Amino acid sequence: MKRKHFSALALTLSVPLLGALWVGGQPAAGTADAAPLFPLLALLLISEFGLLLNIAGVVFGVMHGRQQGWTGRHALVTIGCALAALAFLLQLGRWWPL
Repeated sequence: MKRKHFSALALTLSVPLLGALWVGGQPAAGTADAAPLFPLLALLLISEFGLLLNIAGVVFGVMHGRQQGWTGRHALVTIGCALAALAFLLQLGRWWPL
């Protein structure tokens, strides 16, 4: 795998991970006080993995854009990785026990 393709791969992997967080984070019994469908540790692990994956995608995307020049597709993928990283960060803050 080449580093120039890492941003697209990270963004592609983010879609099912965000879907798993969306489905697995809902209450199992349909009530507001029920536990989520997935265990808390799994939700935290998915959130952290997605965050780190997309931060790496942003870093490699910016490095490639600065070295090779920006194209429209490459800029959109890098911005998409940044937005996905923000979504994973918000999910991580939602599931982190205080």
